[in-house]
Amino acid sequence: MQLPGNLSEAKAHYRVMFSSRVMDETEEALIGKGEAFFSVSGAGHESSALLNPYLIPEDWLYLHYRDKALMLARGMKPLDFFLGLLCRDASHSRGRQMSAHLSSRDLHIVSLAAPMGNNALHSCGTAHAIAAQPEQPIVVHAMGDGTTQQGEVLEALAEAARSSLPMLFLIHDNELAISTTTKGKTFFTLRDGSEPEDFMGIPILRTDGWNLAATAKVFKQAVETVREERRPMIVIMRCKRLCDHTNADNQEVYVTHEDLERFKAEFDPITNLRNALLAKGMDAAKLVAEEEQIRAKVAAEAEEALDSPEPEPMREASRPLPELLTNPAKEFRGDAPGEMPGLTMLEAIREVLRHRLKTDERVVLYGEDIQDPKGDVFGITRTLTKEAPDRVLNSPLAEATIVGVAIGRALAGQKPVAFLQFADFYPAAFNQVICELSSYWWRTDGHWECPVIVMITCGGYRPGLGPFHAQTMESISAHIPGVDVLMPSTAGDAAALLNSAFESGRPTLFFYPKNLLNDRARTTAGEISEHLATLGRAVVTRPGSDLTIVGWGNTVPISEKVAELIAEGGKSVEVIDLRSLMPWDEAAVVESVKKTRRLLVVHEDNKTCGFGAEVLATVLEHLPGEPIVARRVVRPDTHIPCHFPSQLELLPGVRHTTEVAAQMLGLDLQWMDNTVKSKDGVMDLIALGSSPSDERITILEWAKEVGDHVTEGELLVDVEADKAVFEYPAPATGTLVAKLVENGASVPVGTVVGQIATEAKVREKALTREVVPQ
Repeated sequence: MQLPGNLSEAKAHYRVMFSSRVMDETEEALIGKGEAFFSVSGAGHESSALLNPYLIPEDWLYLHYRDKALMLARGMKPLDFFLGLLCRDASHSRGRQMSAHLSSRDLHIVSLAAPMGNNALHSCGTAHAIAAQPEQPIVVHAMGDGTTQQGEVLEALAEAARSSLPMLFLIHDNELAISTTTKGKTFFTLRDGSEPEDFMGIPILRTDGWNLAATAKVFKQAVETVREERRPMIVIMRCKRLCDHTNADNQEVYVTHEDLERFKAEFDPITNLRNALLAKGMDAAKLVAEEEQIRAKVAAEAEEALDSPEPEPMREASRPLPELLTNPAKEFRGDAPGEMPGLTMLEAIREVLRHRLKTDERVVLYGEDIQDPKGDVFGITRTLTKEAPDRVLNSPLAEATIVGVAIGRALAGQKPVAFLQFADFYPAAFNQVICELSSYWWRTDGHWECPVIVMITCGGYRPGLGPFHAQTMESISAHIPGVDVLMPSTAGDAAALLNSAFESGRPTLFFYPKNLLNDRARTTAGEISEHLATLGRAVVTRPGSDLTIVGWGNTVPISEKVAELIAEGGKSVEVIDLRSLMPWDEAAVVESVKKTRRLLVVHEDNKTCGFGAEVLATVLEHLPGEPIVARRVVRPDTHIPCHFPSQLELLPGVRHTTEVAAQMLGLDLQWMDNTVKSKDGVMDLIALGSSPSDERITILEWAKEVGDHVTEGELLVDVEADKAVFEYPAPATGTLVAKLVENGASVPVGTVVGQIATEAKVREKALTREVVPQ
């Protein structure tokens, strides 16, 4: 057998590979003694170490848990592995990560994690970030053959292919995914026995890991191609797993003893390399002596790890906030707009993004439809492409890719902002958030950070949106340790919270209610770059002494309207806008309830396990034995319908919330019915927006006069909404009998602007509807 390189190089490879094997044996012994409990062997996979000579320090490695030999070749020490195995305080994770899931910031070995395959998308994001660097670095992503069928691996391969990323995908093919055979069940070994030469246009090279010279040659070819041509390649390294899947497995249950013995005799890369060294004239006694030295070194480092202190539990999952974001004196939520109209929430968010793109070249925006001319489905990023064409980027229609790629960019030092069009599509990226984004800082003791801001449009109260464009999803998000969860209700808070998210350096889920994006009653003014919020601090939007109402997002203006109505009954309501749900201001709510003795929480999310339950439970825990009256107004445990009246009936509204508040305060409540009904033969012309996010419209010019005959579909009036100018056609044939809004007037969406006497009977329609109050 030929050597992988010259004799000196082959000896160096052998020392690394043999060290890896001895480490496996030592880990097994430690488990037998009860010192450790879980280990993963790399036996049979050591040939991946042959990749290292072709790598440079600027390259990035996302490795497989059996890549022990490659990690050693890259520069890690046996001690690092034993500290991780024994969960010691001096380990890379301070005892928080499983055995073999190592990482090294200095060596660009990114933290391994499970589920396997999650970080394939991260490697793509890192490749995006480093692709143009002058050293021509590459990203190596290694994985097992079973993992290749994970959806996020396939998304990563697609991302690498369409973006021509400098990536080497190294697949350890031992034909087993634990006990499940994989031959004929992957994209590179098909059911008919064929072996494709490419996948998604990415060339596939193959090598037998037990043939070390051939494997080194293939690695060299692949790395040189990726580095020079800046495009991806796939290498399939066939090997035999010469060990159980983990120490908790017994592969003799599903692999015959005869096959295992044959694998060890024919396919062990260490045995084959040892035999080749001896055949090339290396002195056997000298080789044995080197092996004994390696055993002694590994044993000494295992003993050092055993003597190392154990860690204390870490009770925080997020990095500490900078002082700037913990000092209320630094907070600025904007000035009152005065005579000028001020910025809406949509405009305020856009201006924060504009400022950040202009002042920090690390900021990158990535999401569906965010480039001009569309500029996001709500127009939030419109005009930003012109100012930063290389950093405002359209993504594929793949939410896991959006968040996963953003994570990889952040690991490489960028500050990505990932856009998800609706909270309803957030579950497609949930794996990336709960397993990866939230845990990198914690699981690596702060060595790796992911300052990713995920922008998520959320909420209902708009017609035509249920059930898959109207959810909020904040409760499941607040349940995840390690991510901040923010939801503003005003333009000022939107700008302040978003600036704070940029400054925090922490992963952030930024939910913004589409129903409030263009609300001209909740605008902000002042220098947008100076807006700043104290994270975890609530805002009292209306002081009071008889009842505390806590809300966030869409339910804050509802709560404020309820407070106004209750004031007519002589009672004072304190309204608290949490605005930050993780962290959240427990102290402010508890202090308010101490004063009022009554707590009402109002939110859009459904009841069971909603965040309101957390607020109520926390208050009651802090005020044990106190006579507290506590209630919730929330969505029932059902989905949000498209039928708008039904949606409004299910979501918290002013009427129901006022009724609950009045009951808690012992007030009698009577409603005056001021809803006007359409009569037979008369159709009401309702002010509609050009999109669900519009709050107000302006009548530009009526095309018809009172008494004019109109035909269904004929132009009736030109209208300007928050986002567009459009034509309002006649909804029926008849006579225009009333113009209730004159040219130039601005009214809320839902207002009756005129009436047509129709030539046929029409259905009754309410002239008013309950939406978030204007």
